[in-house]
Amino acid sequence: MRQVLIKESVDMGTHRGSWVLPVAVALGVASIAAGCSSSSGGGASSSTASTGTATTSTSGATSSSAAPGVTATQINIGAISSKTGPLAGYFDGIGPGMIAYFDTINAQGGVNGRKLVLAYDLDDGGSPSQFTQLTHTVIDQDHAFAVGVASAWFSPNYFVATSTPTYGYNVSANWQTAPNLFAAGGSTQIYSAAVPTMAYFIKKTGSKAVAFISYGPSIASSYDSCSAYAAYLKKAGINVNYVDVGAQLGGSYASDVQRMQQAGSDLVVTCMQASDNITMSRDIQQYGLKIKQLWLNGYDQTLLNQYTNLMQGVYLNNTGSVPFEAGNSAKYGNTYAGMQQYIAAMNKYEPAFTYNAVAFQGWQSAALLASGLKAAGKNLTQASVIKATNQITDFNAGGLSAPVDWTVDHTSTTLPDCTAWIQVKGNQYVSVFGSSKQVFVCLGTSVTNPVPVTPPPGTPGA
Repeated sequence: MRQVLIKESVDMGTHRGSWVLPVAVALGVASIAAGCSSSSGGGASSSTASTGTATTSTSGATSSSAAPGVTATQINIGAISSKTGPLAGYFDGIGPGMIAYFDTINAQGGVNGRKLVLAYDLDDGGSPSQFTQLTHTVIDQDHAFAVGVASAWFSPNYFVATSTPTYGYNVSANWQTAPNLFAAGGSTQIYSAAVPTMAYFIKKTGSKAVAFISYGPSIASSYDSCSAYAAYLKKAGINVNYVDVGAQLGGSYASDVQRMQQAGSDLVVTCMQASDNITMSRDIQQYGLKIKQLWLNGYDQTLLNQYTNLMQGVYLNNTGSVPFEAGNSAKYGNTYAGMQQYIAAMNKYEPAFTYNAVAFQGWQSAALLASGLKAAGKNLTQASVIKATNQITDFNAGGLSAPVDWTVDHTSTTLPDCTAWIQVKGNQYVSVFGSSKQVFVCLGTSVTNPVPVTPPPGTPGA
């Protein structure tokens, strides 16, 4: 079992769950910029029996189990996501990722003799009221055994009240505490656990004066991260010489750039959405500021293809996840076979979503569900799957993520913290800082002396 770190209350902000942090979703329809949308689309799958909204469902065969959604030959799963509307670019991939995993495992005979089917793939349209309605639809009307979720409006209340196994994309503190909520990569949001990793990056890049920029408190996913990092690093004695945690969404950042220039900042950490990072980078070029950039949002090949010049040299921290490139690069050979298998399966079953960040979350969620089902064995109930999943101490989604210890990851996080650092070089994202074929750099608890430690057992590439 990995070392456990329990820090402050669990509302401190995200540590692991997010591949790309969509800070703009807190403002809903007004905040989404076209430049940072992920790809969407994808054809129907044999594992999908319904792709409707709240009024569409599939009844399935007569159950041979007391568990909802379970028949003699299959297990019916539901999903709720923003497949349409202004939030779709951030959340439309959960279903395709789950479908591709289910199709893959079903081709091998399913789990314990049953196929896994995404029978109800529901669309909240980016509406909080629609999400609430769909929550009752998928549980009370469709009787799904488990549910995958990717929505800015995720509310856990009914999922917890009904003890429904729930999986998905972690972008809020709502995933924490309850034993039936399983966000991909871990359900906690504890920024302090990643502070040594941030300190290591500052040391590794030789940065001497660090700036932070985020939106204000109304966009918590942005504000919480940068304000927490800045405060912790200052306390550790690192020179944080410029902080703006009240920047305007979709605004101009020329004044911030000028102030960073005056302060002598040589690294800026941005907790803004990708389109605003592009705007800031443009301002940096315009004013001739020589500064390194670390973006917490922007790992998107479509974005890079469009703004190659503005993203040169930019760093990104891919916390807890193997980069897509590790499955494609000759440098790594078959070291990351899990990523190679993921890419191959997505290309086969849901090719429009292969490099979609949320589809990646959906695949991991489906893999965790399958692991819980396998562990539960013949005693198949929702409670038995929840119990079995919470006994897994080293889940890595088949070689796609740093291991997660589900015995603790509802209320705390596990150490060492492992990040796959990425830098833009030309028109590619390139892994940096890793040793040999290891893309992860794992850090312990020290902020003042952040030294890489041996990756824990189960870490891909170890």
